Amino acid sequence: MANQLVVDADGHIMEPDGLWTERMDRDRWGDWIPRKVVEDEVYETIYVGGRIRAGGREQRDALASRVGMTARQLYDLLQSLRVPGGSDPYARLADMDRDGIDVAVLYPSLAMFFGPLDPIDALRDVEFVRDCQQAYNDWVAEYCAADAARLFAIGAVPLQEPELAVAETERVVNELGLRGVFVRPSAYIDEVPLNHAAYDRFWAACQDLDVPVGFHPGVHIDTPGACRKFGLVAESENMMIVNSAVDELHGGSALGQAVGNTVDMIVTMGRLLMGGVCERFPRLRLVFLESGGGWVPTQLERMDEQVKAFPLERRWLSLLPSEYFRRQCWVSFEPEEWNLAACAEWLGADRVLWASDYPHPEFHPEVVKELRAAIARLSTDDQGKILGANAVEAYRLPL
Repeated sequence: MANQLVVDADGHIMEPDGLWTERMDRDRWGDWIPRKVVEDEVYETIYVGGRIRAGGREQRDALASRVGMTARQLYDLLQSLRVPGGSDPYARLADMDRDGIDVAVLYPSLAMFFGPLDPIDALRDVEFVRDCQQAYNDWVAEYCAADAARLFAIGAVPLQEPELAVAETERVVNELGLRGVFVRPSAYIDEVPLNHAAYDRFWAACQDLDVPVGFHPGVHIDTPGACRKFGLVAESENMMIVNSAVDELHGGSALGQAVGNTVDMIVTMGRLLMGGVCERFPRLRLVFLESGGGWVPTQLERMDEQVKAFPLERRWLSLLPSEYFRRQCWVSFEPEEWNLAACAEWLGADRVLWASDYPHPEFHPEVVKELRAAIARLSTDDQGKILGANAVEAYRLPL
């Protein structure tokens, strides 16, 4: 076991303060460019498109009041929770050594949220979104260059305009060496579902480039997902309000992730497996992330049952939904999920990934120890697949 590769299939970075201001065209985008401002040493505000994206004096004071702190105390607390390795690759590598992680596959934090329905007007300009994502992709490629054998990134693409998404996919793979691309598990073109032919050019490009598409959810209302459709969170362009302004009717990060992430992923998985995407693109690799994994066997079993019972909905399928999943999909589990091993036995151990979520709040340093305990009942070979070999295969890591 000591010699088996340990690969974190879904880690994160924290974008540094100057990522966008240092890389984007100031003459073209001006004050739209994402930036962070700290006022009076304690009021941190992130601006995008000239609007408050997160924080602000009023919201910081309100949050501090709710938790019984001063603005200074809240600022100091939030600063203490930030992990240097989120933006410093060498600090991250040291943390990986401490935690027993050999390799990490990286997704963004702020750059997760460039959806087509964002309340900030600028973020409905797809060329602005594309340029923001290009700046992120360039930066994360440089971050990974600190150790090209241990750090690998997944690129952001503007799926609201599939041709631009294809062009950026080709760029990040062919020029930057990123290992795939991600989108949120939601519609991007109006409310046209992901199995609509409008997206086929994108799926075809990812298949031809032999890179996976990661579906990574996030708590915001910038896509027509569960947070927006079911009013799980307060609607605001300020993500501090969306994630923290909770009351009896609206949750925040907890409700958005516990319910919203899973609902969005169930719908997305159903569209891709039952709606013909895997049938049309049999070499396309799909990775479902940060939504839990314990529900997947039950949902696949139900999908199989329903297309058998209602064969009109199987006319365009040559396989059962679970068979498509076993052919070309992976799902990421959190190590503390109690049924991880049982699910691996049903799905096939080669379909299971694990994620640390470093450096986000869900991360904890004992994650690999916890993972090993969760899969201890499986064979040594199957444990090795889950620990790292599956991620190597899903992302085609050059290891």
